[in-house]
Amino acid sequence: MTKPNEISFRDTAARVTKKENGYFRYIFNEYKTEYDHLMQSGLYDALVEKHLLVAHKELPVEEANYNVYKLLYPTQINFQSYPFEWSYSQWVKAILAYLRINHIALQFGMILKDATPYNFYLTGGKAIMFDTSSFIFFKENDSWLAYRQFCEEFLGPISLMHYNGTRWGKLTMSALRGMPLDFISKQLPLKSWFNLTTLLHIHLHGKYSGKSEIAVTKEVTKKGFSLEKILSLNKMIFATISKWTKAYQFNNHWVNYYENDIESAAYLVDKEQMIRKWLNDIEPETVLDLGANTGKFSFIAAEYATRVIAVEYDDICVDGIESQIKDEKTLTLIGEISEPTPSLGFDHKEFSSILVRAKSEMTFGLALIHHLYFTNYLNFNQIANYFSNISTQYSIIEFIDKEDQKVKIISKNKGITTELYTQEGFEKSLMKYFKIIEKHKIADSARTLYLLKK
Repeated sequence: MTKPNEISFRDTAARVTKKENGYFRYIFNEYKTEYDHLMQSGLYDALVEKHLLVAHKELPVEEANYNVYKLLYPTQINFQSYPFEWSYSQWVKAILAYLRINHIALQFGMILKDATPYNFYLTGGKAIMFDTSSFIFFKENDSWLAYRQFCEEFLGPISLMHYNGTRWGKLTMSALRGMPLDFISKQLPLKSWFNLTTLLHIHLHGKYSGKSEIAVTKEVTKKGFSLEKILSLNKMIFATISKWTKAYQFNNHWVNYYENDIESAAYLVDKEQMIRKWLNDIEPETVLDLGANTGKFSFIAAEYATRVIAVEYDDICVDGIESQIKDEKTLTLIGEISEPTPSLGFDHKEFSSILVRAKSEMTFGLALIHHLYFTNYLNFNQIANYFSNISTQYSIIEFIDKEDQKVKIISKNKGITTELYTQEGFEKSLMKYFKIIEKHKIADSARTLYLLKK
């Protein structure tokens, strides 16, 4: 059974559809020449070998359709995150991967017709493109059709993040098709005018924003690019982004949490041992670690599960986790738990909510409940319901008693009484949605671990 297409309707050369056994890509007859060149020239093999393009198998076209040339079954994506959920280092990986693909494609007489970060997924610490039908032929003095899109959707956002902070990455949620270059230019600081890449491709390019799209297209088409010129342009941008190793950073205190803020060594050892025991007993297929911090327990979960999603609000922590990912089990993304990514795009069906994509067999909420209660003003019933909705079976939740120093500090800072913040009240709310399988008082602390089943 083929479900209606909701996510690739803008591509006239191909169509992605979801069936009962996964996602498939139909290549239409109008893309036949380009697809054959991609496959027969060696370009496809070169990109797949370098882990830049998703691999696929060709299948017989089961339906009689005069317009379908090929049916592809791509390597299935374990989890799809979106650019506004990425940290700075993840953005860097994606844009560098895009530039590498473009450079290699030009050696085979092709170029990318699209330039959107939404064509990439993150896995094993790499950014891989999954849009197989994005390649077109490049001829001497051709225009680069994707140039403006590249500047608005890729180069612009990463420039804003580099100069003004990673919060700009999150703001791309409100501009799914990219931000106008004249707007981006106005947000960048004076020093960005002294960087040749941002000067040429953001500031000066932004001056075209006052002209109509048709006028701009005619002007760019008239000038065109020689192969040498476009390779040079690609190389210049690549060199700039490679040097942008860090975004502008605000003060942060979570990245050294386990070195500076844990209760005691005994607390951490006992907590880890109990979580390992429960993971070993249950053997969950998928784990979602909410408020993952440095990712310590995300990586522990990855020893037992086949997929772990680590969600953390702090972008520096996410970058830290990302730098440690070596295999395809663990994925990490920026997310505020009390402000989950909604469904977006046309008819709210192009990009699905994080509550749908990240739902897992087991969900972690470690040293998190007091933050949700006092910082985000959620009551126990809201918290328990949230965990029930995002977990298909199990949750491991850590409750920190009001006598804990961290709770005393956060409640005082927020000016909220701890009168209703009781372990008894917490358990009462949990039992509306879960069965408490086991609870464990963590050594040398006023903290309790709960193993829950829906």
